[in-house]
Amino acid sequence: MSESRTTTIIGRAHPAPPDRETELRRYGGILAGLRLAAGASGPATLEAVRIMKEAALMGVHVASRLVGTLDAADPRSDAGLHTIDAILTDMHGAKWSLGRADGTYIDAAGSAPTTDLEALLHRFRGALTRAIEVADAVIGETEIPAPISEPLGLSGETPLTPDGAPLVPSVCPVVVLEGSNREMGVQYANQILDIYGPWIFAHLTEHVVTDEEREVLAQWTAELERHTPEIVEFAHGWSAGANDRGIPLTPEQAVAVWTGYLPPADHHVLMAEELTEDKSYGTNVYSGAVVTANGETVDMCSGFCAWGTATADGNLHAASTTDHDCTHQATIMAFPDKGNSFVYTPFSANGFIPGLGRFYMAGHPGFNSKGVTYVHHGGHGNEGASNGGGPQEEWGYGVRRGAATFHALQFANSAEEARDMMLAMPVGDPGRILGSAGGLWADDDYGVAIEQRAGSPERPRPVLRERTASRSGTPMDVLYANNNALSPDPDAWHVPDEFVFDEEGGWYLPFPERPGTTDAGTAAARRGTRNSAARNRFFADQANAGVGGIDGDFLTAMYRTGGTIPDGPYEDAVAVWNAGGEWAASAAHRGNAFTAVVDPAAGEYRACVGPADRDLEVREPSHGYYYVDETGEFWTLRLLSAPSDVLSDALQTARDAVIEARAAVESLGRAVPRADRQLRDAEQFLDAATSLGPMVDGRRSAVLAETSRRLRLACRAQVRAAQVSSLMERISR
Repeated sequence: MSESRTTTIIGRAHPAPPDRETELRRYGGILAGLRLAAGASGPATLEAVRIMKEAALMGVHVASRLVGTLDAADPRSDAGLHTIDAILTDMHGAKWSLGRADGTYIDAAGSAPTTDLEALLHRFRGALTRAIEVADAVIGETEIPAPISEPLGLSGETPLTPDGAPLVPSVCPVVVLEGSNREMGVQYANQILDIYGPWIFAHLTEHVVTDEEREVLAQWTAELERHTPEIVEFAHGWSAGANDRGIPLTPEQAVAVWTGYLPPADHHVLMAEELTEDKSYGTNVYSGAVVTANGETVDMCSGFCAWGTATADGNLHAASTTDHDCTHQATIMAFPDKGNSFVYTPFSANGFIPGLGRFYMAGHPGFNSKGVTYVHHGGHGNEGASNGGGPQEEWGYGVRRGAATFHALQFANSAEEARDMMLAMPVGDPGRILGSAGGLWADDDYGVAIEQRAGSPERPRPVLRERTASRSGTPMDVLYANNNALSPDPDAWHVPDEFVFDEEGGWYLPFPERPGTTDAGTAAARRGTRNSAARNRFFADQANAGVGGIDGDFLTAMYRTGGTIPDGPYEDAVAVWNAGGEWAASAAHRGNAFTAVVDPAAGEYRACVGPADRDLEVREPSHGYYYVDETGEFWTLRLLSAPSDVLSDALQTARDAVIEARAAVESLGRAVPRADRQLRDAEQFLDAATSLGPMVDGRRSAVLAETSRRLRLACRAQVRAAQVSSLMERISR
């Protein structure tokens, strides 16, 4: 990849920080509106609390943008980030309580309909007020207000807010599993409990299975036994492991994490639809969107891969993001007795995303020891349904995406085999998000996005994308996807008449005021396709610019290349959007919950919680999401022949990163408190990872648990050291 391409197309490894004058022009007006929101009065209803929460999240976004304009060596920059972290900590606890009040956090926090809404409204108003104070201090060039913070508790390895809500780890945890699928299920339960503590599974046990649900679950289980029996074994081990730790999770409840308790849908079920009567609620939560004047919200998630003639070395290189408010997840490194070893990150460690619902252990990306890679779910239907489905008359019981992905990662020896495994499974339940088999799969020789199975296996007429046309008309060994359909075949999705198609963007609704339906949820899903099409065009730009030189560095830089908002007041930019205009698109934005870049030939899996750069912009009228102790940096693990090898390699990577960070600090020649603090953290994490005492319990499960703990420490050391190096680079520009 040439130097000019890196500079003009991809941008810096970390982009330049926001420009002060640009941000002041953009957000001055919205700050006035936020001040009015902070001073508003009225009854403390659920709707009022939700509106204040959205205002507080927007306040955090504006404050963060303005703090980002400060010189990285300015003590006010450090102070601003500290105060924003304190605001986010309090808001996380408040969001947790709100989810208990309205039932949208049911599997994570339980239900508490008697929650004090007046107190919640006050908390979100206070968060908004403090965010405005930070923004005002930056604008007025005055001292940043000190954070209001209280001592944090601990659940497992996870910090708790003062009111007991578990914070999302800023460095993605890792678990290491080995043995039979049942043994790996036991290990998974124990290691997840080590990380998060009892709450992560406790609320799953509160569901009382009815006789009707038991019949439904038996039919789902029969499909798992037929197509993916190892998942049932894993679930039974999960139940046993949880019970060993005092969590009375039954085998039925553990299987239900993969299947749910409901029969197959008879319509397109939108996110969170089964948690709340508000059919557009889940789409709003997913996108982090402030709903615009035309009712538009957007969908996110993205994936990109290249192989063969498109890459620098001929091997597969891939990257993807999950896009929502990041929750409590864990990357799995599995070494099963049968099949292939693999690495994979589900969206959530218990299958549930707060505010969105049950995702049945789906996630991305993942790859196995044969290089077979699950890049991304491959798109969605234009009505919000799962991709890879089939005719509605053939919907029924089958295998959901999480189980299908686990199965193929364990047993497929090529991307073509993975494709055939997906096509051989029943159509299943595509009415629910990721309710059926499918996805975007690739290896060093082949890639495929399964957009439609059309009745497989009985009457297969699959709609598959296997390459992407370049702008010169020649096919590229590249595939990408966001959340709309890209195949030109309109029968693939029964495309609504209001949609249009372009070669690079796919199918989308160009005029948000004409969604072609009066159903609020379906309208939101249709409107979101415009955003997906725009991000597909971003991928097309990147692919055409980089073809022949794509590698991991290219993809990392790509996911640090944000879009832009039209210059001028934010309100004017929103008006442009509402009128059907475009903002400059990117798949890298403030809605990224988890960013991963993989090089399967090298066994390399790189992971970052949140966006890969804090200063990325939102992609649409929205606030996006921010995280306590957000890092914008990756850890790197390699899938090697044994867990002990993975640990040794991760420790060496951490040592190298710490040495590099220390040298960067010393070369600057002056003290930078943030860098000094982060370097001490990195060194302490590395020391802890290398100086833990010898194993007393020699059982495999105990050895693996210890290996996993050391890996997590090594990953934290890597990330902290990377933060130091990036900070030094930014200061020295």
